[in-house]
Amino acid sequence: MTDLHEAQAGLSPRVFTATRLRRLAVVLAILLVAGAVATALWIQGSRGPDTSTIMGTEAPDRLVDHSDADGVEVGTTFTVRADGTATGMRFWKGEDAAGTHTGTLWTGQGKRLSQATFTEETESGWQSASFTEAVPLQSGQTYVVSYYAPNGRYAVTENYTGRSLSTNLEISPGFGVYAYGPSTRFPTETTRDSSYWVDVDFVPAGTDSTTSAATSTSGPTTYSYLGQSWPDTTTTGVPAGTALTPYTGPCTITVADTVIDKKDVTCDDLRIFAKGVVITNSLVHNRIFVDDSANEGSVSVTDTTVSLPAAPVTGIGDVDFTATRVKVTGGGRGIACYRNCTVTDSYVVGGFVDESGQHHMSGIRVNTNSTLIHNTIGCSAPDIPPDAGCSAAITGYPDSDPVSGNQIRNNLILSESGGYCAYGGSTAGKPFSGQTRDIAFTDNVWQMGQSGQSCTWGPITSFDVTAPGNQWVNNRFDDGTAILPAN
Repeated sequence: MTDLHEAQAGLSPRVFTATRLRRLAVVLAILLVAGAVATALWIQGSRGPDTSTIMGTEAPDRLVDHSDADGVEVGTTFTVRADGTATGMRFWKGEDAAGTHTGTLWTGQGKRLSQATFTEETESGWQSASFTEAVPLQSGQTYVVSYYAPNGRYAVTENYTGRSLSTNLEISPGFGVYAYGPSTRFPTETTRDSSYWVDVDFVPAGTDSTTSAATSTSGPTTYSYLGQSWPDTTTTGVPAGTALTPYTGPCTITVADTVIDKKDVTCDDLRIFAKGVVITNSLVHNRIFVDDSANEGSVSVTDTTVSLPAAPVTGIGDVDFTATRVKVTGGGRGIACYRNCTVTDSYVVGGFVDESGQHHMSGIRVNTNSTLIHNTIGCSAPDIPPDAGCSAAITGYPDSDPVSGNQIRNNLILSESGGYCAYGGSTAGKPFSGQTRDIAFTDNVWQMGQSGQSCTWGPITSFDVTAPGNQWVNNRFDDGTAILPAN
């Protein structure tokens, strides 16, 4: 893999000829006249008067001239010193930085919080985009804002000694981070105290801009293909404007028909041992678990966010549950349906940054009588040697029981979710691989990745079209191309 900045010419600033110097003098004269107007327009434009940025509005200085053309994610690590909201981002573009650029806001541990696509880019200069979902940021927490440069040619200043221009945002030496790869991934590498000139738009709490950004649900739809749309982070989870109060009830539910509504639940596990439990309009920070052993529990989860820690845990599982308009992110697996579950109109993207290099992760695992209808399903964990990363968006493995009775209909299956995007239940060599039956994949759409294909090796594997009751109907890539199953 190419080392960052490897192709630089002696790591020295660009040498200007006399002609270039004369041209530069003319440009500087124009800028002196227009500078104040341009700055005013910048501040009073889409950012608003209360928006903070790390690097200001001036052009970067001491840019290194390099020819690195490999795909790379570059970004900025920053710490928030006052509560507020991240509404968008920007980066400095050089003249030769070709391709479509996409941005991401991450937690300091590598969990994706929101994304942005840069459209109508100019040939060079600052490029701006709004996040698909404005994100509340907490004082004292560290975040990363980055963009993927598919053809390299990122802007970089080495041995950067500047400081943040905002009292609300703090950077320190070594804040510039990068990661090479064929697509977006969490950047963690650093070199030569570099700045890659990636910035965030931050609105402090208590301003009108914060209120409108944090509560708006009318932003752009993230996932729209073939004339229809799928759930995203703005249409799932706790509804905007919902006021939550701390949950003080038991973490093991033993009373039938218990209702948890508008709560912030911090239990290590919310275990369900009673029938008819209801969870609505709530934020849950760990697992919701209905135990299979006693067959004593059932739960309905609606309009709820399950925000999992950076650990190999599952968001919702294992039996007798329904999940409607839920948002599940992080952890080792978003949802596990061992038996009798229904997931509809939800956004489920599992995966965390596993620095140990051990764990396989996924979006939803299906086993018996699993119904998945109109969901966005994926896995966002980066590959970390020797073995960590995403297995697939949807996994059906006949390890301990036959995979059977599953209806998977009208879902959007995200690319970059593993080797294959989905496993169809008939993996060869597994104890119950010959007993798979009654699996239906109908009207699903597989997202195409930046590499022009869906996941590393393909959209699906281990689906046996000859198994009793198995159906494969009208499954397509996001450009309308039909998909044939692979066994």
